[in-house]
Amino acid sequence: MAFNLIDMVRERFTGNVMQQMGSAMGEDPSTLGKALPGAIAAVGGSVAERGSTEAGAQRLMSQLNEGGFTGPNAGKEDILSADTEEKGQGMLSGLFGDKLGSITSALGRSSGFSNSKSAGGMMALVAPVIMGVIGKHVRDNRMGAAGLGQLLGSQKSLLSSALPAGLGSILGIGGAAAAVGPRVVEEVHETRAIPTVETVRRQQPIERAPVHHAEPKKRNLSWVIPVALLALLAGWFLTRGRRSEPRREQAAVTEPARPQAQPQPQQRPTDTGVGGGGTAGTTPPVARDAQGMRQAIDSGARSFILAGVAFEEGSATLTPQSDASVGQLASVLREKPNSRVRITGHTDATGDATVNSQLAKSRAEAVRSALVDDGISANRVDVAAVGASQPLAPNTTTEGRDMNRRIEVQVLSR
Repeated sequence: MAFNLIDMVRERFTGNVMQQMGSAMGEDPSTLGKALPGAIAAVGGSVAERGSTEAGAQRLMSQLNEGGFTGPNAGKEDILSADTEEKGQGMLSGLFGDKLGSITSALGRSSGFSNSKSAGGMMALVAPVIMGVIGKHVRDNRMGAAGLGQLLGSQKSLLSSALPAGLGSILGIGGAAAAVGPRVVEEVHETRAIPTVETVRRQQPIERAPVHHAEPKKRNLSWVIPVALLALLAGWFLTRGRRSEPRREQAAVTEPARPQAQPQPQQRPTDTGVGGGGTAGTTPPVARDAQGMRQAIDSGARSFILAGVAFEEGSATLTPQSDASVGQLASVLREKPNSRVRITGHTDATGDATVNSQLAKSRAEAVRSALVDDGISANRVDVAAVGASQPLAPNTTTEGRDMNRRIEVQVLSR
C-alpha cells in the first residue's frame, strides 16, 4: 500500500474524535471534517518542504527521535489531550513563525469556521499526529535521513494540491514554476530580436567603404628589442648594486630589544563547558555537546561558545556538520522551556568592518532559523551581530582568526 500522508492522518480523526472536537471548539463536526484535509496539507506541506534537503531531513529525523515519534507509541497519540495540543502549538510556531496568524486566518476563511481560533486549534491537534504517522513509518521501515527525505518528497505534490485557495502563496508551496515561465519566454524573445537588428545594420551599404588604406600605417617595431635589452641590463646592474650594499636593517640588531606584549591566557577558549561569563576580559566557555551546554547554563555563565558550528566560506550557509551542534542546543532549550537566548555572530578582522558585521548578523540568523526549524519558538531566540569588535585572539595568525570566527550563545533567562 502506497504511503498517503493525508489519508493516514485522516484515519486517526474518527467520527467520535470529530464530535468531541466540535463540542470543544463550538464548531459543526461536518465543518471540521471538510477543513481537515486543508489543515493536514498546510502542516504536512511545510514539514515536507523543510525535509526536502539533506540537512533539513537530518534535523527532522533528530526531532522525530527526540520527540518520541519513532518510539513504540508512535501513531497512538491521544489526539484530544492537552499535552498533544500544547506540543502542537510549539510545532506550529517552529514551522510557520510569523506567518502562523496569516495561515490560520486563511484556513478559517476557506473552511467557514464560526470561531477565529478554531483553525489554529485544529492545526495544533493535527501537527503531532502528522509527526506520529511519519515517525511510525520511519520506524517500521528502518529509514534513515535520506529515506525520510525521499518519503516527504513523494508527498509534496499531493499536499500542494490539497491546500485551500490562498494558502499556497502564503506558505510558498507550489505555483512558482508557472509564474516564472512567461517571463523566461519574453526574455528569450527579446534576446533573439537583438541579433536580427544587428544583422540588418550589417547589410547596409556602409560596409562597402574600403578600409585597406589603413594598412601602410603599421609601425616599425624593430627598435623594441634593443630597448628591452638595455632595460634588462640596467635592471641587472641596479640589482647587483643593491645586493652589494650593506643591509640597513642589520643595524637594528644592536638596539635594545623592545618588550613584546604577551598573549593573555584567557584568549584561548576553555574546554570545560563551565566557567567564564562572557564579560569583558573573560573568555566564555566552549560547549562541545549537550552536556556542556547544560553545564554552561546551569553554572550561571552569561554566554558560551557553540562549538562545531561552521559556515560555507564567505557566506551564512551552515555546513551539514553543524546540524549536530544546533540540534543539541535545540534539545537543551526544549528541556528548559523558560530559557531565552541570544545568538551572537563574531568574525575575524579580515576585510571591511561593515561587511563583517552584516555577515555576523546573517550567520546568527541562520542558527536562529535552524533552531526554529527544530521546534524552538521564535520568540525565545534573539540575534545580535558583533563582527570583529570582540576578538579572542590576535587576527595576525590563522589560528587566531579561526578562534575569532565563532557563534556565541548569550543566556537571557534560564
